[in-house]
Amino acid sequence: MSLAAAHAKKFYEQAAAERRVYTFLDAGSFLVFPVRGTEVVPFWSSESRMQRAQKLHVKYRSFMIDQIPLTDFISKTLPQLEAESISIGLNWSGERLTGYDINVADLLRNLDYWVSKDSG
Repeated sequence: MSLAAAHAKKFYEQAAAERRVYTFLDAGSFLVFPVRGTEVVPFWSSESRMQRAQKLHVKYRSFMIDQIPLTDFISKTLPQLEAESISIGLNWSGERLTGYDINVADLLRNLDYWVSKDSG
């Protein structure tokens, strides 16, 4: 399993267990990154992962860490991003702040599996 895939798996596990996700905000808006011809908004499964990114990347220290309840992420955030054809980055990390990117439909399907697994 690649490092990016391991981070993605951890995203699902933590998001399902803790029922929340995190992202950076700049003046109240999501950070949007161009990645291989598409736009991506990264989300993390823990605040500590984001704090590590801020420690490694000085430019991210000025951005606010926002916590989103999983129910709002699924019912509000993801439909909005899908309508704008924006993909989701999962637990980006490392010197280049990269990781696994996924479209909203696949993310929803995977989250549904992990949430039902965590509930069962």
